Parts: sequence; structure tokens; C-alpha cells
Amino acid sequence: MRNRLLTLIVAGLPLLSLACQKSSQGDTTIHTTTPGAVVKYFQNPLINGDHADPFVAQKDGNYYFLSTKGNYIAITKTKAMSQLATASETRVWTPSENTDHSADLWAPELHFLAGKWYIYVAAAQKGLADSNRMFVLENENTDPTQGTWNFKGKIADPANDQWAIDGSVATIGNKNYFVWSGWENSAEKYKQYIYLAPMSNPWTISGPRVKISSPTNDWEKWEPTSIGAGVNEGPIMLQRDADSPLFIIFSASRYSSDNYCLGQIQLKAGADPLLSENWINKKQVFVKSDKNMVYGPGHNGFFTSSRTDNKGVVQTENWFIYHARSTPNNPSQARTTRMQQLAWNTDGSPNFGTAISTGINLPCPIGEQ
Repeated sequence: MRNRLLTLIVAGLPLLSLACQKSSQGDTTIHTTTPGAVVKYFQNPLINGDHADPFVAQKDGNYYFLSTKGNYIAITKTKAMSQLATASETRVWTPSENTDHSADLWAPELHFLAGKWYIYVAAAQKGLADSNRMFVLENENTDPTQGTWNFKGKIADPANDQWAIDGSVATIGNKNYFVWSGWENSAEKYKQYIYLAPMSNPWTISGPRVKISSPTNDWEKWEPTSIGAGVNEGPIMLQRDADSPLFIIFSASRYSSDNYCLGQIQLKAGADPLLSENWINKKQVFVKSDKNMVYGPGHNGFFTSSRTDNKGVVQTENWFIYHARSTPNNPSQARTTRMQQLAWNTDGSPNFGTAISTGINLPCPIGEQ
């Protein structure tokens, strides 16, 4: 199963004047204006506290939410993303001490591949600077919050085993590719590129890494002047459907900057993803909003909501989830998780719209109404 392939939006939300409003604790109260008619609303942030690097997988009617915890991995299972704050979090894995993966557990992602669940997570050796690498866990249980997560090991290009974070899996055609953010070498610290490599199985890279994006534009280099190198990170595949253009959406600039944002690159139609020249049309697609008090929006994931109407027609919507701050010039403020509906341009490219304020009533995803 692929949790990244999104489907066409075929229906909008019903228009009603009263709604179910989510409180800051995630509680809801349902109101109706027409007998049998219910519309729900939610407000960002989805959940209180620092939940940076949000990611959502979905399978069998369930959503599985992950975010950076630092020293362990947890999964929150829910039937409704708008009710994430009321769902239970399950701690699924804590690394052994004194290993090369015992600290700095960042940006875990959950993927269902070849009949099993896999978690990809960045980690480091405690006390050893610049030791961050990508690691893989495997679980045979149908429910990733249950069963046993087995450590498969480090996933890296053996010829270029460099600093690496934010690994993800992109299925292009019938092949899986590992895509991540990393350094070119240890001498050129802090400048982060996007790399892609073929996979022979869910825990093994089978060929050399290819650099598909470099931080060359001004909007990719907003960061403290003491660093000033430029950042591309958090890559994730996005495609409207199998016949639409394929994109890698990534986060740009240093995470601590108000100007942290989302950018995109596009794969030429039918082209080999392992040739860097086939990744084109780089652009900035989702940015801060001073008007709406949204700063540093980035590190996103995607999910699809759906319902079947009384005529048996399946209606779907596409959504993206991301983190952001609510005050400017405050890099230590918690990065809270938010979500917004994703639209599409006529050329098949994503339209992320404008970052929306917190505390605003937004219609819940279709199927949660």
C-alpha cells in the first residue's frame, strides 16, 4: 500500500451555519440546523505542545500520526484527524543506550511496504557531534501501535555514508526510492541537500545517491548568519494520481527561521528519477503569513479523507499537515501541528494556499462530518 498517492477531490463540504467546534482540549459538541445534518469544525493547532515534524500514514480507515520526540518514537492512532488531541499516544520504540542511534530521534515516518510496517527515523550517537544518520524499524503486525518493532539497522549509501536526516520512501512507477536530506561531506557542514537512491528492499539502498536539489535560491538560505549555508530538508513525495505530475515537496531554510517554508521540485514526465537534470521547476509553494501570525511553516505530510454518499459515490479531499510557530523572532517557541486542505492547479501541481491563523473555525475533513 502506498500512503502518498493522493486522489482527486470530487466534492466539497456541505454548507451549514452551525457546527461542531473543537476546543483547545480537543472536545467537541455537535449542533445541527437541519434534522440529520451535521457539520464539524476544528481549529489549529490540532494538538497542544511541541509536535514538530508531523507525519501521517493511513490504512484501513485509521490515521497514524508521528512527530519528533527526541529519545523515543510514538504513534497516535485515530479515526479522525480533527480529533487528534483526544486520541491516545502509544510509545512504540525506545533505542538501546550507548548505540549509534540512541539520541536525537527526529522526524519519524511510517510506511506500509511489502506487507509490513516500516519506520524511518534520524538518530545519532549520544555525545558524538555530527553523527546523525537514518535508521529503519520493522513491524509485521497489521496495527503499527501493536506488535514488536524490530531494529533493522542503518540505511545509507555505503559509498557516501554522510550526515543524514528526514528519510522518506518515494514509489515512482513500480520502484521504491529512498529520499533524504544530507551533507555532501563532513568538510562542508550544515549545507543540506536532497538526495535520492534506489532501494532493493525497505531497509537497503542498492545504488549510489543522486543529488536532486541544492539550496541555491535566497528563500532556501534564510538562517542565522553564523551558519549561512542553506537548507533543503524534509523531502516527501506528492502526486495527485497516477497520471499526474510527480513532485518532491521539501522544507527550505533553517528550521529556526521565520522564513522556513515549503518548496517543490518536479520530475519530468516518464523520466529517470536517478538523473538529477530530470528534476525541474523548483519553486517556493508555502510561506509564512505576518497577517495570520504563522511563522516557519514547514516539514509537512499528506493524507486523504473520504466518504461514500447515499448513491455509492466516493468523495475525497486532500490535506497537508505541517508545523509552525505563532510569534515572530521566537525560534525557541513550540512548533505546533496544523493542517489545511490541499487544492490542485490545472497543470496538476499542488496549491497549498495561504497559511491560516490558529483559533479559526475550519470545516473538518470529509468523512468526519
